Amino acid sequence: MTKVKVLYHDNCFDGVSSAAVFSRFYKGRFDPGAVIEYEGLTHKAGQQISEDLFGPAENVIVDFKYC
Repeated sequence: MTKVKVLYHDNCFDGVSSAAVFSRFYKGRFDPGAVIEYEGLTHKAGQQISEDLFGPAENVIVDFKYC
């Protein structure tokens, strides 16, 4: 059983939709028994994501752009 943490753009329909679509894809393609944890994030221009937000296993960021 894989633990996956999904970080998504909070307070936004496309953010939560992206998290849901990814979860369905992941469970269908890789691990139907995966335990998925969600955390909504807000952001400002130029802000970097804190590594403290990542879980110990697999991590996914949807509906954000980081360069």
